[in-house]
Amino acid sequence: MLSRKSSPVFAVLFFIFLAVAVWMTVIIAGAARSPSPVGPSVTDPVETNAPEKTEKLSLEEKFGKKSFDGTTIYFLTGGDTNWWVNYDIAGPSDGEVLSEALYRRNTEIEDTFDCTIVHDQKTHNEAGAAIRRDVNSGDHNYDSYFCNGTQMTTLLSGALAANLNEISAFDFTDPWWNKTVNDTLNWGGKYRYFAMGDMNIMAWKSTACIMYNYTLAKTLGLEDAFGLVKEGKWTVDVWNEMIAAATEDLNANDKMDYDHDRYGLVCGNQVFEYTLNGMGEGCAAADADNWPLLFDLTDRKVAALEQLTKIFSHDTTLNVHDASYSGGTSLAGKSGIYFSTGRFLFFAETICGSFQLWDMEDDYGFLPFPKFDEKQEGYNSLIQSPQMSIVTIPYGADAHLNETTAVINAMGYLNQRDIKTVFFDHVFGTRSVRDHDLNVDMLSLILQDRTFDLGVTLNPASIITSLRNEAIRGTNSFASVYESNVDAAKAEYVKLRATLGD
Repeated sequence: MLSRKSSPVFAVLFFIFLAVAVWMTVIIAGAARSPSPVGPSVTDPVETNAPEKTEKLSLEEKFGKKSFDGTTIYFLTGGDTNWWVNYDIAGPSDGEVLSEALYRRNTEIEDTFDCTIVHDQKTHNEAGAAIRRDVNSGDHNYDSYFCNGTQMTTLLSGALAANLNEISAFDFTDPWWNKTVNDTLNWGGKYRYFAMGDMNIMAWKSTACIMYNYTLAKTLGLEDAFGLVKEGKWTVDVWNEMIAAATEDLNANDKMDYDHDRYGLVCGNQVFEYTLNGMGEGCAAADADNWPLLFDLTDRKVAALEQLTKIFSHDTTLNVHDASYSGGTSLAGKSGIYFSTGRFLFFAETICGSFQLWDMEDDYGFLPFPKFDEKQEGYNSLIQSPQMSIVTIPYGADAHLNETTAVINAMGYLNQRDIKTVFFDHVFGTRSVRDHDLNVDMLSLILQDRTFDLGVTLNPASIITSLRNEAIRGTNSFASVYESNVDAAKAEYVKLRATLGD
């Protein structure tokens, strides 16, 4: 009897075993880099401007070393609660990855420019009031104010902001500025009191998106939404179909119960403007000279509004901001909690809303809001007005204007160079999304194709609120709601133009 060591048969079997082992090693190694079996289907990456493709020069190489003689530059930001702490200038000093990266960014600026950055955060209303006091008194305690949308009207009505077009240090063709948003804010081609760029981290965090439970989608045998986005087939019709397909009366009592049944979508009132903008239908228009106007109620806009009625259907959606969806029970602030239980297919919120999901067991990912139809070019992701941030210079605050503008430009460049990558890590604070490279592509797509809706921010004569309420009620009387508010809304735009012109 031949020993195993000397047997030709054993030698062949050993060779086969070795080959299989090597093959399995390659497969396992590949799997470690690929989506898990419950993840999205394998597709080519969406064409994006991923954060790692940015310029990597040092601050000194980019702008030169400056000597500002230790000048202190005072920034003011607004944020109402711990949930909406403003990260633009400095995050909380708690060792968290994003706040630590901002500390390093500020240190590089201070060392390169010989200056000191000081940050004061108040609530949004307190910050707006502080700027009003400063401008009216001439004290100028703050060199720059990164405000949110709710304070824009306060600053405009009080003539409290400087015209950024008159500040030569700002070149809005620089890559760290958001061209789409800033073109919208360049009123009459002359007046630009606000600007947005990569220095506005809160504008990243407050960008609307859809969280998508693809563990549940695979279990239900639904189409791969990531693939639909890539192929340009992610439309509002498809979204409504998937919302309906995921809805089920799990306890079979012939009524939808938010505590026991499965809904296709959990969201809040703001999904109205998120979805409307996703369909390419904003809440404001502009004339040939880029002065803001009230939109016309076109056939396409009416069709888009009627799609919103379907999205807000009580049969398939739980709207936590409207107690009529839950038998009179207030569910505000609980949408992320319900989605994290695995009983909802979609969660429509902002990117910041995903921070509630870090302990979620199911795999989830990010989607842009859907297009109106396949003919629409590209996807639009709305920046939420109340919680965003935007750059302003208080009127008359010019004592340190040269230093302030240099620092703001540096923040934009360094955020583009370094902080956006850290922000992605901050968002992917869980295994559920970190393992899937496709989510990086989706988040990049969402952040690069953003819109700012001045109509939502200004909400003239509360016309947007009235149309939103109509969509939630589901009676589709949009034409009569528009007619009831149109004259007053147009008058407010006329008043705004006169204020800007003065």
